[in-house]
Amino acid sequence: MSFDDFHKVNDTKLLEEVSKICSSFEVNAEQIKEMTSYFIQQMEIGLANNNNNEGTINGNKAGLAMIPSYVTSKPNGTEEGLFMAAVLGGMNFRICSVQLNGDHTFDIKQAKTRIPDYLLEGTDATSDDLFGFLARRTSAFINKFHSDIMKPDTPLKLGFTFSYPVDQESLNSGTLIRWTKGLNIPDTVGKDVVQLYQEQLTIVGLNMVNVVALTNDTIGTFLSLCYAQGSTIDGQVSGEISEPVIGCIFGTGTNGCYMEKIENIKKLPDYIRERLIHEGKTEMCINIEWGSFDNDDLVLPTTKYDIDIDKKYAKNGGQLFEKRVSGMFLGEILRNVLVDLHSKGLILTQFRKHEQLPHRLKTPFQLSSEVLARIEIDDSSTLRETELSFLQSLRLPTTLAERRAIQSLVRVISRRSAYLASVPISAILIKTNALNKKYHGEVTVGYDGSIIELYPGFKSMMRQALAMGPIGPEGERKTHFVHSKDSGSAGGALCALVA
Repeated sequence: MSFDDFHKVNDTKLLEEVSKICSSFEVNAEQIKEMTSYFIQQMEIGLANNNNNEGTINGNKAGLAMIPSYVTSKPNGTEEGLFMAAVLGGMNFRICSVQLNGDHTFDIKQAKTRIPDYLLEGTDATSDDLFGFLARRTSAFINKFHSDIMKPDTPLKLGFTFSYPVDQESLNSGTLIRWTKGLNIPDTVGKDVVQLYQEQLTIVGLNMVNVVALTNDTIGTFLSLCYAQGSTIDGQVSGEISEPVIGCIFGTGTNGCYMEKIENIKKLPDYIRERLIHEGKTEMCINIEWGSFDNDDLVLPTTKYDIDIDKKYAKNGGQLFEKRVSGMFLGEILRNVLVDLHSKGLILTQFRKHEQLPHRLKTPFQLSSEVLARIEIDDSSTLRETELSFLQSLRLPTTLAERRAIQSLVRVISRRSAYLASVPISAILIKTNALNKKYHGEVTVGYDGSIIELYPGFKSMMRQALAMGPIGPEGERKTHFVHSKDSGSAGGALCALVA
């Protein structure tokens, strides 16, 4: 067999195997409907179950976490005033001031600082070290931008967007359950993070700053949507007919929230439910923590690559839905497929053994969703952008046949992610009956996150799946997606507003 004949045979085998793999990633209408129904069931169980499962492996028995946020009202866009927000999540701390203009718009000033190495995982840092750092950065920000309001008799409300698992029993308190995303300061676990922050603010002389609300980025996204509602939706001026229903994140991770009737939140202690109802409160924003949906893997579409990734990264607490949807894992799924194809001698055959593969291809999380995004829309005849992307990110040369196979895999992985992303949206719209509350009523979904905002075609694919699912084409047409800009910053300030 000649060299050219060998490659033709190998390319044919590669095409056949990739076609089989792509089929395993496909999601059909019946699966979307089944997952949506099961999602609603898990929401109901979670609302009644007092044990927030926080993504544990047996999460299905406890339902979704459905964490009460104690946010019981929504801004309407007419509010005015200056509010502070502090955002802690990942490797950065952001301190902001938000001037609400009363016309659905706001002006924001902010400063972002990387968390110093001495506070990161593996160090001997304490709670005082961490929250002392946050307080000093808060003081520096106020001195720079708002020195005119540094007066003891001028209280300033601050909302704390804290993107780590907490157990809340009120809007302005929450005890840390566990650290994630690079931070690990053991003596903070089980303590009230609002109290820790407030104590350090007092130490640095910021007695006028009151931490009045604790929230996360998902709820911030929803509150930002509520405040901005009435500006534009898909380029059109919206009116009273459109209702803000959901706040969601589709980025490195994924999560969502919505307003639930207090009478349906059975997990709330009776004395809290009775107090809220006595105060005239009827709804509360629920942090769903949907990344842990179907941790028992009963309805989610699953490939052998998903199983392998679940085993490798079980320390993430299951999070099976997140591992199939979020930007953190899309590239890792592709990398696992490519390594498997190489082990079968079908791709990258210039590297005869696994040990000879470039180090970057053997290293987890070296393929980012940004690389996949460039491959997704590469329409050149030789897939030149795909070739350059692999050379830059993995230092890996590829043939045209290999690039075609890679693009097919990228597109089916991203489509599955977008189709699954539609499931919680449909489930919430059905559970709340939001599409039928008003005659010809329409709803809005506030979103943030790099995948839904920047990945080519992601929202369009989500819409396809919404139309395929139980709300059908009519429900899909009545659902609008709106980017909640600066949701972490503005959302924290808005949470302070509604406190």
